Amino acid sequence: MFALALLLVSCSPQEHAHYYGYPEADALRYEIYLQVDPVKKKAKAEIGYEFLVVEAMQELRLDFQEKKDWPVRFENDRGEPLEFRREQDRIWVNLAEPAKVGETLRLKAFLEGKPGSGSHFLKTRYGDPTFFTDHFPAKARGWLPCEDHPQDHAHFRLTLDVPSGFDVVSSGKGDWLKTTAESSSKANWRRWQSETIVELPTYLFTMAVAPFSRLQEKGDPRFIPHFIYRKDLPRARRALKHHGRWMEIMEKSFGPYLYSKYCVVQIPTRWGGMEYPGNTFILERLFDAPDFGVGTLAHEFAHQWFGDAVGFADWNEIWLSEGFASYFGPWLHAQTGGPPLKIAMGNSRRSWLRAEVGRRWPIRHHQFQEPGEMINSNSYPKGAWVLHMLRGEVGDEAFFQGIQNYYQTHLGGTAQTAQLQQAMEQAAGTDLGWFFEQWLDRPDCPHLAIQWQSDRVVVEQRQPGEPYRFWLPLAWIDAKGNSHHQRFRMEAKRMEIPISDGPIRNPKVDPEIQLLYRKAK
Repeated sequence: MFALALLLVSCSPQEHAHYYGYPEADALRYEIYLQVDPVKKKAKAEIGYEFLVVEAMQELRLDFQEKKDWPVRFENDRGEPLEFRREQDRIWVNLAEPAKVGETLRLKAFLEGKPGSGSHFLKTRYGDPTFFTDHFPAKARGWLPCEDHPQDHAHFRLTLDVPSGFDVVSSGKGDWLKTTAESSSKANWRRWQSETIVELPTYLFTMAVAPFSRLQEKGDPRFIPHFIYRKDLPRARRALKHHGRWMEIMEKSFGPYLYSKYCVVQIPTRWGGMEYPGNTFILERLFDAPDFGVGTLAHEFAHQWFGDAVGFADWNEIWLSEGFASYFGPWLHAQTGGPPLKIAMGNSRRSWLRAEVGRRWPIRHHQFQEPGEMINSNSYPKGAWVLHMLRGEVGDEAFFQGIQNYYQTHLGGTAQTAQLQQAMEQAAGTDLGWFFEQWLDRPDCPHLAIQWQSDRVVVEQRQPGEPYRFWLPLAWIDAKGNSHHQRFRMEAKRMEIPISDGPIRNPKVDPEIQLLYRKAK
């Protein structure tokens, strides 16, 4: 995904309360019937809901941004109309009768017209009409009344009617139904039906309708043919050939792939890629890139494990998705002919150092007005750097064992940084609270002034506040021609490192790209 600039606006958590979760009700199931005409840019929807009542209530809260050309009405399970009230982009549906703890609440919503944000009627680069949904980070509410929060997972069943000549891909397992008078209300239309086996948050549920061509990639029986524009098939073939090897690496390193299928979908999304479980959406011009977009494909494939199979429990924990993909994507790519991880991390460090958000905000905070503000250089490159430095702190064996334990423990659910820390501490056998606190909850990074002298190296931390704690890699050649590569533990504001056999030449700081730091002015 493309990173967005963080809006540097201070607010209190109460100001973005409409992006909090729903402790009083647990969404169990969404039954979505949708009739879509990509040419006329019109749609009709009927949504069936099942909620588990966790707290007794008279009203059901849902996220929804109602528009004049996409009005909504509700009915209970007896077909009786339900009144509702609006406030910002939330609605409260009056249940008529109080709902008791433990009950399963069922109701329906009906909508018709042109759906709002989170859904798109756009033309492809070649002029073909499409319809697709794009919910990240919190845009499902633009057309679908729902609990629009990453921790709330539910099953989705989709029945989708589209004109003949269009293909469909959607979350879960799906197929075309035999079109009869009972199964489709219009002649020359087709009916698609799919259902998720694994529960998903609303931001990861998706569908796309377009005149696709199909491209089969070898390497794993779970791969279904990719959904590609016909004119882009030659470029796509040069890119879509690594997923089989990536699947082997990810499953061996971390654990099983959670979903029943995998494919790539070329669509006019605003993102470079979007990691919908089992079907990654990619920017329609991705294959035009010098590497045919393989680096982005690796990033999105890593998301199938981190961000999808193990999600993040709240918006301030989004680094558990984007930071992981920004690290393990290049790690995967490097194993199938891409740039070495060292090069990727150098590029990532330069990108983060240029971003003002890194100086102003920590990775984790609640001072945002909407979740899109968390899609920034802290969540992506700095998040990747946290993992890179964690690997250096605990060593490869403990690092990969800890990540594997974290993944397998929380597979199919959501996690917070505390659970990652616990898994890493168990694997490494040491306390890491200081590490996560200084790199996630503190803005910026060490500002280092380094002076190489004939018999010593003088290192100073000049950033405000307490000194950081880290390993400082240095390299040099002594007067006898011997090469030295050593790591030194830095815990104070100032440190002097003795050097023998000086004077030295060719001094280097962090030659293998292992530390996130700035050069002090």
